[in-house]
Amino acid sequence: MKRINLYIAAMALFATVFTGCQDDDESFDNNLYINSSAKTNNVLLKSTIETDERSFQVALARPEEQNITLTFKAEAGLVETYNAAYYDNAVMLPNGYYTFSANELTITAGSVLSTDFTVYFQDLNELDRELIYVLPVTIDNANIGVLQSARTMYYVFKGAALINVVADIEKNNVYVDWKKPDVVNNMRQITAEALIRARNFDNQLNTIMGIEGQFLIRIGDSPIPSNQLQIATSNGNFTSSDLIIPTNEWVHIAVTYDADAKNVNVFINGKNLVSGSLDCGSVNWGIPHSDESEGKPRCFWIGYSYDNNRYLAGEIAECRVWNRILSANDINEKNHFYEVNPDAEGLVAYWKFDEGSGVIIKDYSVNENHATASNPLKWTSVELPAK
Repeated sequence: MKRINLYIAAMALFATVFTGCQDDDESFDNNLYINSSAKTNNVLLKSTIETDERSFQVALARPEEQNITLTFKAEAGLVETYNAAYYDNAVMLPNGYYTFSANELTITAGSVLSTDFTVYFQDLNELDRELIYVLPVTIDNANIGVLQSARTMYYVFKGAALINVVADIEKNNVYVDWKKPDVVNNMRQITAEALIRARNFDNQLNTIMGIEGQFLIRIGDSPIPSNQLQIATSNGNFTSSDLIIPTNEWVHIAVTYDADAKNVNVFINGKNLVSGSLDCGSVNWGIPHSDESEGKPRCFWIGYSYDNNRYLAGEIAECRVWNRILSANDINEKNHFYEVNPDAEGLVAYWKFDEGSGVIIKDYSVNENHATASNPLKWTSVELPAK
């Protein structure tokens, strides 16, 4: 009998607790909130990026029987709230740099999630990269309560490092199906540049870019050391023991060649280490792409020449081709290693390798000769120049 009474008492207590939980659930306010774990969203400002867009959704804890409607606004008064919370000194993003995808959102009856709310940003390259901007986007009006701690999304705009991501091309290669081949054909003057960080030189020969048997910039060969830069051409090779490339550090390489003056110069990190004579005629890098099999002519590659064992074991960025000779002053201009104006005179191809995903590498020059990696690229986050 005592066991039965204890059982009945326990069940009564459980029922009371369970009922209480139900009552709490029913009485809990069903507030709106921005459905994001982070309430700040960083937008990096770069000279090459004009537009961006960011999206989020609004959610409810449980469905309602009627439609929930809400509106948003950009609230300048919340900039100080952001600054106080993050110990920052941001200013409000000015009008004209953003638009909203809609004036109103709806969460339909029976649902707990809205459609996407998108903020579009434009003319970002006009903003001062020395300043920090913030755009507080907040839920303005709604026909239901709003959770105050999740009412606002802060978009924060900061000047990015000049280079934030690079491509690792070890055991990979990149080719170009030339949309406008003429811009890299019959070049009597050429400057070719690349920013590389080699992991090792275990290969006897490591390719940067060019065409095998015509005009190729590579590191190593037989019998020179595997870490020595060389320009291999149709009329002999040009190299020097002064052209040693270190590993595990970023190195800017620039090669200039003047077919009429029969002169070549090699710059490492802005220093003209070697000058000499070279006579191999015009440079023609716009040969149609192929797999080079069965007698097809050799063509332009980045990280490949002759066979797959001549890859560059490391990362690459800022590959450029000019149809003019850059001077030492040009090469040593502030930040030249890390970016140049895509509209610069004589810049005929400019692959930054900054996409961060995919296998397509954009040509930032006006010619749009985009490149393609043969295999999926590994992308590495960096901050260059290093602070």
